[in-house]
Amino acid sequence: MRQAPEKQYTHSHVVSDDGTVTFKCSDDQDQWPWLALTPFDPIVVQTINFWASVETAAARGTWDPKKWSALTQTEWSCGEPGVEHAVRGIGEALGSKGSPRFQLRFFDANEALVYTISGTGVVFENRDFESWRKKAKNNVVPAQAPINFEYADARAVGVSEQKESFLSPLNNGGTLSAQAYITRENGFPPAHPYQSGSGDHVNATHLADVARQFVNLLLGGGNHVILGGIMHFDHYVELGHPFDIIQTRDQVNRKTISMIVEQAGRPCARIRMIHS
Repeated sequence: MRQAPEKQYTHSHVVSDDGTVTFKCSDDQDQWPWLALTPFDPIVVQTINFWASVETAAARGTWDPKKWSALTQTEWSCGEPGVEHAVRGIGEALGSKGSPRFQLRFFDANEALVYTISGTGVVFENRDFESWRKKAKNNVVPAQAPINFEYADARAVGVSEQKESFLSPLNNGGTLSAQAYITRENGFPPAHPYQSGSGDHVNATHLADVARQFVNLLLGGGNHVILGGIMHFDHYVELGHPFDIIQTRDQVNRKTISMIVEQAGRPCARIRMIHS
């Protein structure tokens, strides 16, 4: 991410001497359509994560719009059931200049904790990012759009409209898995009402939503609440190419589901979701 944001989700920033930033959150649903979703929806969590981390870094003067950066790891935990959307938050910077780390806490109008979110990024200090990304995209095995790609039923993946489904039906082979297919056409507005991003790649919010949909597939449908999670990003997932979501066996307990994301045979992300 490099471009200066054209709009802001957080505002009224106050920066302390130690770099801690307090802020208020927008409640403008016309500007932020995803506010129509429930607060714990991973789309909401990861969209807030993006905007608040960038905006608090900008407020403290540590975000450089001339350099590309990327999220490499993020984790979050949600508050008690019944909390409302965040109205204010606190952001702390914990990492170094080249490897920024942040922690964000959000509270609703009743002062209840909505989320604690943290993450680590990387700043591409000396890399010709555009040329590197072009080469990386060309290295993905070329694939025609799956003309007959079968998306799972909306109820099976826990979304309200069929156009929001990103996954195939569950593959019940030796390892439980599904395939995902996200393009510039179905992964962004106006086709998708709540997703956003640079359009350069499948972003963290897409992957969080894919993981939530996969949890619902594994649990037999419905709309299971995600109470927290952790995501590690090893390689970009490219738009317009199918990728696989595969359940792994490193389960912590029966309320967690772990998975890996692979594209063209290459591991790209590791995700663990905690569900209700």
